[in-house]
Amino acid sequence: MKRPIAITAVAAGALTMLVTALIPRNPAATAQSADSDQPFQGPAAYAYLCQSVATEGPQEECANWRIVTREGRTWELTDADGGNPVDLSADGRLIAYERASDHRIVVRDLVNGTVRPILENVPAQAMADLTVSPTLLGNGRWLDVEFEADDGEDDENAMPAAFIAQVADGRTIWRLPRDATLLRLDIAGKRLMVEDEKSFSVTDPSGTTKTPLPRRLRVAQASGVLTPDGKGQAAQVVSRNFPAGGADIRPARLVTIDTASGKVLHDVHLSLPLRDRAGSCHSSRWLSTSEVLLRCGTGEPHHEILFRVDTRTGAHRKLGEVKPPKSGLFELVWAED
Repeated sequence: MKRPIAITAVAAGALTMLVTALIPRNPAATAQSADSDQPFQGPAAYAYLCQSVATEGPQEECANWRIVTREGRTWELTDADGGNPVDLSADGRLIAYERASDHRIVVRDLVNGTVRPILENVPAQAMADLTVSPTLLGNGRWLDVEFEADDGEDDENAMPAAFIAQVADGRTIWRLPRDATLLRLDIAGKRLMVEDEKSFSVTDPSGTTKTPLPRRLRVAQASGVLTPDGKGQAAQVVSRNFPAGGADIRPARLVTIDTASGKVLHDVHLSLPLRDRAGSCHSSRWLSTSEVLLRCGTGEPHHEILFRVDTRTGAHRKLGEVKPPKSGLFELVWAED
């Protein structure tokens, strides 16, 4: 699942419904050989891993990611490590993933077939023991790469630091602090904002400025991460209760802060029509100077409800729902235009 990261001047809007490494696949037919020489089929609408009936994860026929183009053609990505996430650029042209043969992180162009390796030298053995999460930023201009231990127990000293690479040449341009979450990278790639449990930091050529988070956002109920608008504001959802088993984690409040001072600008009550107690929400992006897009779970896999919310009043309007394009999906990644 994609993390909510804001990119200045990169508009993310409504969801839209390889010569050797992608297998052309008719949805109703058997996949062809990985060696078949077929033309590229153009930008993707989404990518998915199917759900194995026998296990919780992908297995055998569900072991590889599949890419569905906007025209409805399906391709199988056979050189990706199916156990790790992939990501699509907003226009669906690029896909980022860990290559299974050498554990190299690569970005593949789904239109012309170009494969660009990321140059960061992460030991292959370390890569084999980690979950690698790539996120394409700026419509494929940069790639954020983060790591998590497969056993869920992160050893910060042994874990490679997250980094951001320039896709065009594979060169690393930023390294993130080990305990930080990426919030925003500006369109020029020269101003970085990250968040930890107690503060957020802005780094640019002039240095780093660290600002404490308001106390009300330093609680377990704070959902997702701050979503900056690039103009001095950032918003975050606070849920009703601690997110533990059986708790009600539907959104209770929407808090907006000033990113220069860290002071609270607005703290409004939310009363969104969500029936499922597990329907947590996160702020996805800013729609205007005073409105954010909230994406809220429904308790059903890959099914979200989208709301337009006024940060000053809490007034909301339902924009629609995003449902999985088919049943039996283990993982689903949309290209967002």
